[in-house]
Amino acid sequence: MGRMMRFRWGEEGLDVTIDLSDTVFVCVDIQQRPRVYWTPQRFASAFQDSSEFEIPELNAAVDHFFDVLLPNAVKVAEWARDNALPRIFVHWSTLQANDEPRPNDAFKIGAGDFVIPKTEMNAFTSSDIAAILERTGRRTLLLVGGHTRGCLGETAKSALACGFRCIAVRDATYDVSIRRWPIGLAEVPYHAVIDTRDLPAQQTRPDPSGESPA
Repeated sequence: MGRMMRFRWGEEGLDVTIDLSDTVFVCVDIQQRPRVYWTPQRFASAFQDSSEFEIPELNAAVDHFFDVLLPNAVKVAEWARDNALPRIFVHWSTLQANDEPRPNDAFKIGAGDFVIPKTEMNAFTSSDIAAILERTGRRTLLLVGGHTRGCLGETAKSALACGFRCIAVRDATYDVSIRRWPIGLAEVPYHAVIDTRDLPAQQTRPDPSGESPA
């Protein structure tokens, strides 16, 4: 019997139903990092094509990571824990720029969580996430992390190709560029893109009919 949650999302107030017994929380590349801003010197060494980005949009993305993405991703992770969802934390296996090769300390990862190192942008092609998801028997992924045009986006595309239902939490995602962040979300055909505030505050009790409450 499923544990159904129904909530409304987006400006049009569309209905989305999640079966908690079929859902896994997946965090992609929210690693431990210092709050370091971009300088002209760092920018020149990091990007061969200097016309791709501008420094202000990169620094705005730094603020977004710490002020918006990280606290919201922690809220979603805690919501997942409180609702007994399996939690998977995917991270780079090696040091990436200022990111340490481990999930962010703010998540307070527990003994029952899965922590998965990867070696490429796409977790499905460079880690054992597919095997772990198969073991859970669940087919809905609640996704947070980044980059929306990088690791998160590529991982979500593979998940969709494998038949998973993918729901992204918009204000718990990020990209290297604040301008590119929403573009990356729009490029992936997620089943829904919600906000942290859209998640119900409490678990819905199982309904004998299998229907979610109106």
